[in-house]
Amino acid sequence: MEIGLVHYRVGETDGVSLEMVKWKQVLRNMHLKTYLIAGDMGTSPGFKIPYIAYTDKRSNVLKQKAFVNLNSWDEAYFKKEINKYVEDIYNQLYEMMDLDVMIVNNIFSLAHNPAAAVAVYRFCKDNGIKMIGHHHDFYWERDFYKNPTNDYIKEILEEYFPPRDIPNVVINSLAQEELKNKKGLDSVVIPNVFDFNQKQWEIDDYNIKIYDKLNISQNDLIFLQATRIVRRKAIELAIDTVAEVKKDLKKYIEKTTFNGKKITQDTNVFLVLPGLSEESDYVEVLKEYASQKDVELKLAFSISDDIRHEEEEIFSLWDFYAIADFITYPSILEGFGNQFLEAIFSKKPVLMFEYPVYKKDIAPLGFEVVSLGSKAEYERGRYRVNQNEIIKAKEEIFKILFDTQRASKIVQKNFELGKKYFSYETLGKKLKNLLVEKAHLGV
Repeated sequence: MEIGLVHYRVGETDGVSLEMVKWKQVLRNMHLKTYLIAGDMGTSPGFKIPYIAYTDKRSNVLKQKAFVNLNSWDEAYFKKEINKYVEDIYNQLYEMMDLDVMIVNNIFSLAHNPAAAVAVYRFCKDNGIKMIGHHHDFYWERDFYKNPTNDYIKEILEEYFPPRDIPNVVINSLAQEELKNKKGLDSVVIPNVFDFNQKQWEIDDYNIKIYDKLNISQNDLIFLQATRIVRRKAIELAIDTVAEVKKDLKKYIEKTTFNGKKITQDTNVFLVLPGLSEESDYVEVLKEYASQKDVELKLAFSISDDIRHEEEEIFSLWDFYAIADFITYPSILEGFGNQFLEAIFSKKPVLMFEYPVYKKDIAPLGFEVVSLGSKAEYERGRYRVNQNEIIKAKEEIFKILFDTQRASKIVQKNFELGKKYFSYETLGKKLKNLLVEKAHLGV
């Protein structure tokens, strides 16, 4: 059996790219030939369909015409142009390998490229390829897609987002409810997963160089914000909490942290951000806010990648987890939460905002985190929570930092829960059920 996993892009550090690589690995572990297919392949091997890349100019023009303003076009011209684009994508699909199953990631749910959805669906139908829709985000969740400019784009959204005759997979139960309410469609929840059997990330002779690269002492405290730098990650809440920790750290001089760092008069606290900056204006907001709060940010994207490049002294994201003391994850909104799984695999304590999916699907499983609550307000370009939540979080952080037994118990419990509910083995069982019961395939 030949299976293709298709998306606009792969080989990046976004959630969809990461999950596609995990699904590919698990499907291959099941002895199924599996390929990645995308408009932009990044660092991944696979088959490239340039017309569906996020950066394709025609795609972006048509997206503006579909959801912002037709301007000089009328609906007939829009229809002609989008149908021509559908045909071009359709023809490009003929150049890829023969497939039995196409697992379609976000193309049937996030309306970035409506023509791609039509082309992929028609191509699979015409060539007897079974489809499974894997939906990480839905168009109706984004303000940009809420006002289609013409009836033809409304028809496409109704018919192909998602199609009504394919099995659907979502990544959380809130999305499952939304899809049922909006479109009357049933779906299977398959959450994000992580490889809990891989070698543990540890400080070694290479990643210890990060200290010197960032001008950090080995007794300084490192809070790691491992996400991309975008507003919904609410990194200002991490700054608020680190500021409180820094103010009170002098009370703990001569004490030793759970991982062996001795606090001295010279110990400093840093918030390290190795993730890609996708909103430059937000970076400036964070820099200014951190300066106001006397928190030192270390923007480390220039020395970070998905894998090590030792000759260039570039470190993997996992290297940053290895040297961190605490992980910050104050996101306001997540489809699931890859960084949460990474944090619990790294066996580091986690500070987080309880975003809706965490609260509904993850927290009830029993994870122990330092919580910033689940209520936030947005004003003047920043998120904020009640100051009492920040103070409580600071106090809990200190209790964990300076209690080896407590820290060890929490991180081990979280690791075991993660392995139980979000491992590759769990994904394997769910994929087998999906292929057999929903797609009616012999696996």
